[in-house]
Amino acid sequence: MITSLITRLCDCFYVKPLQYLMSRQVFSYIFCGGINFVVTIFSYWLAFHYVFGERNLDLGFVVISGHVAALGISLPVNFLTGFWLQRSVSFRQSPLRRRTQLFRYFLTAMGGLVTTYFLTKLLVDVCGVYPTVSQIIIYVCTAVFSFLAQKYFTFRGALK
Repeated sequence: MITSLITRLCDCFYVKPLQYLMSRQVFSYIFCGGINFVVTIFSYWLAFHYVFGERNLDLGFVVISGHVAALGISLPVNFLTGFWLQRSVSFRQSPLRRRTQLFRYFLTAMGGLVTTYFLTKLLVDVCGVYPTVSQIIIYVCTAVFSFLAQKYFTFRGALK
């Protein structure tokens, strides 16, 4: 039900000028990525401001800064919604089994997690960029890598 609604909504926005610029698969990837972006940034914002109160998280044996701790909440949200959206809308014709897709998506996401962690530390701690803004910058920077990894690895064989 929700999948068909999102697919129809995506198709409504895939208008003539865009059809000349990119394939439907690229557009649906960007469209689903946009939905996932909003959900992820909102969950990160909620976690940073309300779960951790913009403070460090003291676990007793280690102290984690609030902006990094918020990743612990936003990344599982990002992973689950992203996999579902990409599998159900953008790459729905992939012949690979669901568990193979999920494992490969997990590997791709772990690469993104490591990159996100180091870029978050760099942008927030070294460059002084506000945490939520840094997440937006990082999200945009990793989008191209993610598309290529998902198209040629995670959901390999999906119709174009």
